[in-house]
Amino acid sequence: MLFFQCYSFTTSFICVVNILQYRNPDRERRNGKCPLTPEEVGLMLRALGYGKDTYLYVASGEIYNGEASLAPLKALFPNFFTKDTLATKEELKPFAKFSSRMAAVDYVVCSQSDVFVANNNGNMARILAGERYAVFCSP
Repeated sequence: MLFFQCYSFTTSFICVVNILQYRNPDRERRNGKCPLTPEEVGLMLRALGYGKDTYLYVASGEIYNGEASLAPLKALFPNFFTKDTLATKEELKPFAKFSSRMAAVDYVVCSQSDVFVANNNGNMARILAGERYAVFCSP
């Protein structure tokens, strides 16, 4: 789990990346990985002090168990968004056939967020962490 926040941020727009895309999270945990469920991500953010007024953007593809697994996270953070809730199908149409273009949409939103949380250590998480360090934390 990568959690990256530069100390100059005070507002509450959080981007969460790849919130449990694993087909079988229990098996992943038995194999030594530790993917957080959407509910666990929400509880972690609450423990860090983020309240119901926080805007939460989830940058992810297909989520294991879909809406059922997202329900607890949405209950904790009702200001819940994805690219599909912010853009119309028509606006996303030029990107929809290309997973890299859909990921680019998520990247643009996440790069503007105040806080970035990644539930994996993929390329997008690494690029965003590096960008944030270079822009906000370098002398």
